Amino acid sequence: MNKFFGWRMVAIAIAIDFFAVGFAFQSYPVIQLQLEKELQLSRFLTTLTIPIFMICSALFFPVVGKLLDQHSVKRILVWGGFIYSLSLMGLYFTVNYLSFIVVYALPIALGATLMGNLSTSKLVSSWFERQAGRALGIAAMGVSFAGFIFPNLTQYFLMDVLLLEWREVYLVFGIFLLIIITPLMFLLVIDKPEDVNQEIDGGFNKEEKESEELIGLEWQIKDLLKNKNFWILTAVFSLQFSSMMAILAHITFYAAEKGWADQAAFIFAMYAIPAMISKVVFGWLVEKKLDPRAAVSISLALQALGLILILSSQTPTQLAFVIAIFGFGGGAGLPMSNIMFRNTFTPKSFGTSRGLAQPFIALTQATGTPVVAILFQYYGNYDNAFLLLIGMVVAAIFIVWLLKNPQADLSVNS
Repeated sequence: MNKFFGWRMVAIAIAIDFFAVGFAFQSYPVIQLQLEKELQLSRFLTTLTIPIFMICSALFFPVVGKLLDQHSVKRILVWGGFIYSLSLMGLYFTVNYLSFIVVYALPIALGATLMGNLSTSKLVSSWFERQAGRALGIAAMGVSFAGFIFPNLTQYFLMDVLLLEWREVYLVFGIFLLIIITPLMFLLVIDKPEDVNQEIDGGFNKEEKESEELIGLEWQIKDLLKNKNFWILTAVFSLQFSSMMAILAHITFYAAEKGWADQAAFIFAMYAIPAMISKVVFGWLVEKKLDPRAAVSISLALQALGLILILSSQTPTQLAFVIAIFGFGGGAGLPMSNIMFRNTFTPKSFGTSRGLAQPFIALTQATGTPVVAILFQYYGNYDNAFLLLIGMVVAAIFIVWLLKNPQADLSVNS
């Protein structure tokens, strides 16, 4: 038998997530500084871009999730890359905020969803069972790595060295995605082990042959909507992701308000490496049988600690260190959400369950950023806004313990 290809799929998932998140999401906190000045936008409108993108993306999630459970992951990834690349190039031709937001909210949101973490997580889940926690944690590293590379790449290389305007940055991103990344996805992605005569986990655990029991139950949408665990998971990760996105959307502005605008991209990027490490650490802990509710609670507690310390930071170095703590806590959210939905609703229905949850998660997630902007405009500072985010994260710590242990209870009647 050929060498097990599962870890190769994990490496490919890292790369896909890196570009899928980097092009639209991780580069925007730098681009928004230029966008706000050129288009003379308010802080509210400038930071509204990503929430609108997230809401529109979330509307596509249930459909994409169902498609992933029924069709080729590779085909969906390739179509996503094609749509995403053309949409990024389309931003070059936008002339005002309305045209910018229409492109960002519709074709970019669709392409990024098809090519995004839901698809790569489904790919990895098809290759692993015993080592799924570790594999999903490692695969999600690409999201955080993009958070370190893309802000610095965008500001210090594309804008400062090559002197590109924000439209030209998006044009470069789109061309690179179209002619390099999309063809590579077509050539390298393998949907599942049986396509190349291999077995889940490499077939090392011979007594655990793939079976209907291993793949799990096929959940129907109506059953998911009636399930208590579904709504608990949705609430927990809604609160965590909302806090995370609000901080990432406003931290460059917060740094600028403090007089640290020149260090803003560096401060923003400092969350990324700890977030990348935490994905592996928390995935490994759950794989080693740590109660996943405890793992989520630890990540939320670290995120809350980071939020508290942001308010007391006195130098850009202190703020960068605090953002690193915040990133280590919040960075575990993505793999933990994938792991817990997968464990609770089985690998067979991972795409359906996670996809169905995303519109509800995104609605809460998207409100955090504009609410923080409104509170900033009302009070003239970020203090009360960040206190609200702390309260949201603390609430999530308590809510997660209402969940029945997903490692012990996989029943459809839970």
